[in-house]
Amino acid sequence: MEIKSLVPRDKHDVAAVSSIEKAGYPAVAPILDDLVGWTADGNWPVAVPLARFLASLGEPIVEPVSRVLKGNDPTHKYFCLILIVRHLPPEIVEKLRETLCQLSTNPNDDDRAEDVDTLAREVVERVF
Repeated sequence: MEIKSLVPRDKHDVAAVSSIEKAGYPAVAPILDDLVGWTADGNWPVAVPLARFLASLGEPIVEPVSRVLKGNDPTHKYFCLILIVRHLPPEIVEKLRETLCQLSTNPNDDDRAEDVDTLAREVVERVF
């Protein structure tokens, strides 16, 4: 099976999530960034179940999440924090510490407008 075929086709493609879960890690490693992209809006039907799976991966999700948190999409950062980072074990959140601290103490105006700083601060205070 071509692994790219597992990426959801649209925001309603919740059936793709069970296929992704069946394939598991490390099979989905090449598409992790694509999968994280489908959690950019927590209102999409595919976002919550997919985020639950992604959070369960632990260490492999650190780099894709870090890329979102360092990116320029404050809404995606918000949902990444809510749907994925909040559900990671402390030892995995530790690997995101520098980025989370930066977001919580020195957010840009867009991140502040989306409450990214507040969410990052909550994670930092809970874990560290």
